[in-house]
Amino acid sequence: MPEITYLEHPTETDALMDKLCPPVRNWFKEKFPDFTRPQKLAIPTIMDGGHLLLCSPTGSGKTLTAFLTIIDQLVRKALDGKLEKRIHCVYISPIKALANDIQKNLIGPLSEISERFLPDRAQEIRVGLRTGDTPQSERQKMLRNPPHILITTPESLAIAITSMKFQPIISDVEYMIIDELHSLVPSKRGVHLALTLAYLDTLLERPVQRIGISATMEPLETVAEYLVASDDRESRGDGQKVHIAKVSGSRELDLDILLPHPKFSDLPVLKILDENINVIADLITAHTTTLVFANTRKMTETLVQRLRRPEFGLGELVAGHHGSMDKKIRLNVEQQLKNGHLRAVVTSSSLEMGIDIGAVDMVIQLGSPGDIATALQRIGRAGHHVGGIPRARFLPSSVDDLIELAALQAAIQSGDMDRLDFPENSLDVVAQFLIGLVIINEIDIDEAYEIVSSAWNYRNFEYDDFIEVLDMLEEERRVWIDWEDNTYGKRGYSRMIYYTNIGTIAPDNSYLVFNAEGSILGQLSGSFVSNLRGGDVILLGGSTYRVTNIQGTRVNVSSVTGYRPTVPSWSGEARSRSRELSSSLLSLIKHCMISLRREQDPRLVLREAYGLSNSVANAIARHLEEHTIDSFQVPEPNRILIEQVIGTGHPAYLITTCRGRAFNTALGYFMAGTAESSGVSVIELSFDENGLLIRTAQEVDPAQLYDAFRSNNHIEVIERYIINTQIFAKRFREVAGRSMIIPKRVGSEEISPQQFQQKAEALLTRHRTMEGSLLMREAKNEV
Repeated sequence: MPEITYLEHPTETDALMDKLCPPVRNWFKEKFPDFTRPQKLAIPTIMDGGHLLLCSPTGSGKTLTAFLTIIDQLVRKALDGKLEKRIHCVYISPIKALANDIQKNLIGPLSEISERFLPDRAQEIRVGLRTGDTPQSERQKMLRNPPHILITTPESLAIAITSMKFQPIISDVEYMIIDELHSLVPSKRGVHLALTLAYLDTLLERPVQRIGISATMEPLETVAEYLVASDDRESRGDGQKVHIAKVSGSRELDLDILLPHPKFSDLPVLKILDENINVIADLITAHTTTLVFANTRKMTETLVQRLRRPEFGLGELVAGHHGSMDKKIRLNVEQQLKNGHLRAVVTSSSLEMGIDIGAVDMVIQLGSPGDIATALQRIGRAGHHVGGIPRARFLPSSVDDLIELAALQAAIQSGDMDRLDFPENSLDVVAQFLIGLVIINEIDIDEAYEIVSSAWNYRNFEYDDFIEVLDMLEEERRVWIDWEDNTYGKRGYSRMIYYTNIGTIAPDNSYLVFNAEGSILGQLSGSFVSNLRGGDVILLGGSTYRVTNIQGTRVNVSSVTGYRPTVPSWSGEARSRSRELSSSLLSLIKHCMISLRREQDPRLVLREAYGLSNSVANAIARHLEEHTIDSFQVPEPNRILIEQVIGTGHPAYLITTCRGRAFNTALGYFMAGTAESSGVSVIELSFDENGLLIRTAQEVDPAQLYDAFRSNNHIEVIERYIINTQIFAKRFREVAGRSMIIPKRVGSEEISPQQFQQKAEALLTRHRTMEGSLLMREAKNEV
């Protein structure tokens, strides 16, 4: 375990300036009035060679904090003529667009320093970019003339270090910067990156200094352990230490919740959307540049289409931006926004990260984003500069959503944070990694296990599970194993499969959309395309297109106007409300109900304790007052409500928990599994963020469910039920794709969504009968 130290004492400006070489010092003084607090805390530790985790709010100068020392060291070497032809620093970004921005923002300062503060004799400092979009010719140039700073993504780095030609130019790297850690570590991308870093550590001539950058998150100590887990300083006799520079997230924020109509509580959901669009249009008109966040790509498309209507006078000044639009279109939108050619961009999550889109003076969030961290990330896109005050307005989509937004605002103002969950011992990710490990040469099996178990997520990985994964890969003809020599290696098309399927983002069975000129417009999900016919009109990127025909994995369209389009839907966009936000919601409801039980007005609590406006406080209070007509009972941390719905044919039970979709889904599967094990058929099961509905063939006693939960192994009950559900089949397909058992493509040949699904169904049928199937185990963990 590393020794963790929190940095608490910032260095004085003059002392920090003295640590910089004259060219960098003079450039910094010309560009900035002073160092920010994160810089004063963190830069001295980076200069001393210590591992560092920097956690501070958006717009506090984190990226420059990480790079300033590295720029300073490279400039010193360039002045002395000692800048070697190798990679000195690797910067890892979770998204390509952010990697592109960092490259531009690094080249700018380096060019300024070189042109104005360095003599002609100084060597040139080069910055290189390697992502999935980097042409092969550029990659070859990089091998001949390596950049001193390499900017890359987790997947591109994983591919690069399995190249025999690339390994020598990275073997003496000194600095490793990992950005946006909060978005990586709770996902399987973070697991994959941990394994990549563990392998990279075996290639290095000396331990690399690690610098992690993140927005505010918890638990920081665990993230710090993740950052340095595979560093081998301890085995070399040096103590393993990591420093944490945490700057409070209590940055000044300008937040408010707006009700779109005086009679908000009485309006149906579709009418609320109409009114919200009017408010959004007014806010866009009142500000120079506005970023509007919707929670799904479908809603993004709807908002762009509606905001472009003639009555708002915005037209093409509003654009959309989401992950299913083609990369070139997205880049064009980003550039237009940065150049001031757009008044607003509507997005789902694709502009959450620190992509450089210029000055944004207003963020609008339509509906609750579901967790505190996402809200802070989105709010921080406005006033995204040192000293800037982020301004954001929340618009509720229903009364329940309004209460959640009030709880969200309270959580932000009180400094609450979501606690991240970390996947461990993921069998599908390690299967993929074990194929990559032998792309160049065969490897000793125990050595491979040692590399895997040095990654934080696999520190407790059982050797037997490791061997089972290898056995599965051998059965599926991805590797060969020589048990006598205790080695294994790649076989057949494994190398091609690995390079063309690397990564943990689940195969999405998507279709590419092409216009009449053959340009890619974006992607549509397989489930949506299955209902399309030639002649249908669809909406994509705010524009309307008629479907010409569907060929293989492509949908051919032509541009049309004057038709009412079908708005596409994309699967997998619903995310569960976080535990911490659910806790804040339960707390708000509890405080209001205490007032009502005491015959006091909850509006007083909502206005004075929660800082809500009169209209918002009144809408929430009125909703809860109506609830008390039937009952004063509400969900609490140790209580859920179960109500039987009378007069609906088959018995129906409404369970209210207010604990988020993930909790409700697990509870629903448990209840359904318990009912079916007692011979009671489940006819319907549905969930949302606040509860679930279960409809059964005959009445059940809710009290028996509590007894069953106390006496049964509830995990076993849930697992027994879920293996026959559609969600399990979907997760199994994802696990099979991620394990590279069913590749989405082999070289340039792409498998169609129908073929992929058929292969996955056949594999699932086979694995259902296999005792101890690893793919079944991992799919259960996913659900």
